[in-house]
Amino acid sequence: MTLEARYHPEALAELRADVAWYEDRGDGLGDRFEAAVDEVIDIIVEWPESGTVWPGSDSIPVARSHRVTGFPYRLVYLVQPTRLVVIALAHAKREPGYWSERLRLT
Repeated sequence: MTLEARYHPEALAELRADVAWYEDRGDGLGDRFEAAVDEVIDIIVEWPESGTVWPGSDSIPVARSHRVTGFPYRLVYLVQPTRLVVIALAHAKREPGYWSERLRLT
């Protein structure tokens, strides 16, 4: 069974803002960043439990993360019975766990 991937609204806003930020830094860089994020989603849809369990995420739901190759980001997600929910696109320099409130709303 293939999981359907969907974004939490704030995670989608992060993706759009980060793509725009990278595109402002170099022509095509935003597209490369978005493609790298899409590659991570493809991997996670195929192997949903391959991501690292987020430290302190020992309750249900379990938040996992996967590194975005070539960029200082981790894609934070939840695995539900029929879908993958992207909770955050977290920059390595941003406050860890800033997105944890989103878990209650998913």
